[in-house]
Amino acid sequence: MASNLNELIIEPVLSAQSKDLQELITELEAYNHSKLGDNHKQPIMSMIKQPNGKLVGGVFAYLSYGWCTIELLWIDEQYRGNDLATKILKQIEAFAINEGVIRFKVETGSFQALDFYKKQGFEVYAELEDYPLGHTNYYCRKII
Repeated sequence: MASNLNELIIEPVLSAQSKDLQELITELEAYNHSKLGDNHKQPIMSMIKQPNGKLVGGVFAYLSYGWCTIELLWIDEQYRGNDLATKILKQIEAFAINEGVIRFKVETGSFQALDFYKKQGFEVYAELEDYPLGHTNYYCRKII
């Protein structure tokens, strides 16, 4: 148990400062490392671009703790319905599998792509109603 609790200063809530946030992240990562061992968080992505370089779509994910977390997947509205999202998601999955990762997770909102992820073999394991307000957030997973 820590001593000198009376000397500690609990600061008021303020806008997060990058230096303080980085220190907090570093301390939490050190704690996690002490309990779970080394974890290399590997960011990966696949992009779709026009010949002139304009972005049409992409997916960003990371491999961590034996899981592939899909953070972002977006296709420009004029290109939707052409299986582009499926193609880039499959590329991410193939890459992860090649790295030995067979567990995938993603969050999506009721106004986003739940049906798409279900078609890709994801199952809903939890829901958070009214996040954002008036919508539902779905937590999905897929194990290959």
